[in-house]
Amino acid sequence: MALAPFSFLNIKRFLILLFCLTLLCLQVAKAQPKKKTWAKQLYDFYSDSTKDASKGLVPLPYIFYTPDTRWAAGAIGVYYFKLRKDQFDTLTRLSYVKFLADYTQNRQFDAWGSWNVFLSEENWLLKGELRYRLFPDRYYGIGPRSDKSNEEKFSYELMTFKKLVMRKIYPRMFLGLDYQVTRYYNVVKASQGELASGTVTGSQGSVNSGIGIVYTSDRRDNIFNSTKGHFFEFSSYFYEPAWGSEFQFSNYNINFSKYHPLGSDWVLGWQVSSVINDGQVPFYNLAAVGGEEILRGYARNRFRDLNFAGAQAELRIPLFWRIGAVVFAGAGEVFRKPEQIEFNRLKYSFGSGLRIKVNRKENLNIRLDYGIGRDGNSAFYFAVGEAF
Repeated sequence: MALAPFSFLNIKRFLILLFCLTLLCLQVAKAQPKKKTWAKQLYDFYSDSTKDASKGLVPLPYIFYTPDTRWAAGAIGVYYFKLRKDQFDTLTRLSYVKFLADYTQNRQFDAWGSWNVFLSEENWLLKGELRYRLFPDRYYGIGPRSDKSNEEKFSYELMTFKKLVMRKIYPRMFLGLDYQVTRYYNVVKASQGELASGTVTGSQGSVNSGIGIVYTSDRRDNIFNSTKGHFFEFSSYFYEPAWGSEFQFSNYNINFSKYHPLGSDWVLGWQVSSVINDGQVPFYNLAAVGGEEILRGYARNRFRDLNFAGAQAELRIPLFWRIGAVVFAGAGEVFRKPEQIEFNRLKYSFGSGLRIKVNRKENLNIRLDYGIGRDGNSAFYFAVGEAF
């Protein structure tokens, strides 16, 4: 199958949007006293010697590996800052605007900007994302028993916009509304296969427009690499033709993570998550097994269906200097109806990995994980930040 050529026109338009957002951020930064060059901030980031942690602009090279992309390289630019009424406001955490672009060995291109802004005293939280993607991918069918031999190659382009506004209802607890619109287009499929038959919902591309309700409770001590506390998020989205969606469906998500310090800087973390869909769901939006976050060892989207439920645990062990190790295990399943779950055939994965701390102040790691699943599935991951 010939994959879709690079859509330079769409990439150009998207990069123009990113450029405009960058100019806006630079204007904000320009209004602040200039204390450090980019090179100095980058040095301070890796040497943990940052003294003024209230604002900065840091560019970083980015490299990762997953089974779905193979090796990929790109760059991240992060402008972080703090919005507060006066110098005595100690409640407001750092906000950031982030830009990222990468290109993979599989000729996949991704570029997006995102923001996470806490207003004064964290009374409001503003989050959002603007993204373009050109992504050659694989489809194996729908259901927990889809066969690897049914692999179909396809590619698509994606444009998405997300805007979340949340109100603090209690310290570290937020409730808000989210709007998301995603356009899948220029879908290129193999001449033979299930996708080419047109029977798979969304196989011709689609526009999905949804409004959601989101609640979060975040008691973690560190968002990059937690050692204690918990994180809970519930979200529900409703995609309706009334606000521009081609398909009518609903989506519900639950994610809970808990972290236990065990002494000697050992940490036990565990996570449970579920995804529930109902209605005419495009196959892009189906719940899935695999990836670098949960059930490591399976390729992303190796199995898809309406719903997913799973859990995992990870033991984090410091070794020496900036080096650490982890061992992890998890289990879960995609399914159409709960009564169809075969517990003796649940997907599982286990594995281990190394951690290299690139910033001790922020407790930020580079991770190398190797996961093994059932039926010969296995995968290696190289990424920045923890799986959960």
